[in-house]
Amino acid sequence: MLRSDQIVPSPLQPRRRFDETALATLGESIRKHGILEPIIVRPRDDRFEIVAGERRFQAAVQIGLEEVPVTIRDLDDRTAMEIALSENLEREDLSPIEVAVSFSDYLTKFGTTQDELAQRLGKDRSTVANLIRLLDLPEIARTALDNKIITAGHARALLPLKDQRQFGTVLAEVVRKQLSVRQTEALVRRLLTKKPRASAAHDEALRNIQETMQKLLATRVNIRGQVNKGVIEISYFNQEDLLRILGILNSQEDTRDDAGTTN
Repeated sequence: MLRSDQIVPSPLQPRRRFDETALATLGESIRKHGILEPIIVRPRDDRFEIVAGERRFQAAVQIGLEEVPVTIRDLDDRTAMEIALSENLEREDLSPIEVAVSFSDYLTKFGTTQDELAQRLGKDRSTVANLIRLLDLPEIARTALDNKIITAGHARALLPLKDQRQFGTVLAEVVRKQLSVRQTEALVRRLLTKKPRASAAHDEALRNIQETMQKLLATRVNIRGQVNKGVIEISYFNQEDLLRILGILNSQEDTRDDAGTTN
């Protein structure tokens, strides 16, 4: 057991906000049954920093507990952040934006790749990549997602919209009509295909090329234009991710050079 005033929050905590109603409910449960799972802490100077269990700690403080059960572990920043992320992901009580920000912070702080982060957390790389993509959303969509007005699926469906005014209009329609994710995807596709475009055959060819590149590079690829002229956008999320993509492109170039030499 530790006194509550010996424990401090962690700057590595993935949770950015706490639902007061949920905290009050948790506090009443703790009042009746106690804290069933000890809070994980690590020594920091003359205090102990929370690694996992901050909601339990905050709820305990609210109901006036002077002591709380803890498990003390000597952890470095990286391991502490991974434990905090894993616990919150298992409980599924973080918003998608909170998870995305935490993933991005982890990649920046420790200079690692999405692949390595996914492996260390026991997640698919696509799960990590799709969540980080949410950081491309404008603030209005982030707020809607944080407040559970839309889901992460809706948010990803809206990502192709680059015009801020159009984005706001479409988001309002999605909320007003309570569109499903599939309906939102269809709406966005219709809006993006209103401009004059190449023939259906050319459209299909571009889509096939885009899908092939996305599978090859394991990241989001957007092709705009026609078969004979256009722009290719390849998304990366940090320097390591950029170097990974460049490595794949270079290996493809080497393969073509070897094939040409053989012929």
